[in-house]
Amino acid sequence: MLGEIALSSLPRIEQIFVNAPAGWRPRDMERRLFIARRRIEKRLEADKDFYVCSLSNLVNIYKGLCMPTDLPRFYLDLADLRLESAICLFHQRFSTNTVPRWPLAQPFRYLAHNG
Repeated sequence: MLGEIALSSLPRIEQIFVNAPAGWRPRDMERRLFIARRRIEKRLEADKDFYVCSLSNLVNIYKGLCMPTDLPRFYLDLADLRLESAICLFHQRFSTNTVPRWPLAQPFRYLAHNG
């Protein structure tokens, strides 16, 4: 599923779930999570091995050095028939002048565009 280069540089990937306090609107939670993500990123800015792919109650983001058809085998929840989504954006890019590496994955959070 993952190639030799992707496996040799595979980062530790974790997924967390955060419940909103009673009475919070989705946009309130999204705002708080955005602020939390920015604070975490600033605090750990010097740690080049740390990256927050997403922290949102509205959007799930998956990144991988793999072919699109391999994503469900890498992220098993994508193969789960109970998973539903109203929309899916996908960006695929093949390195032309660099060796593919996890840290070079583009930081798309809402929109993917390649030229």
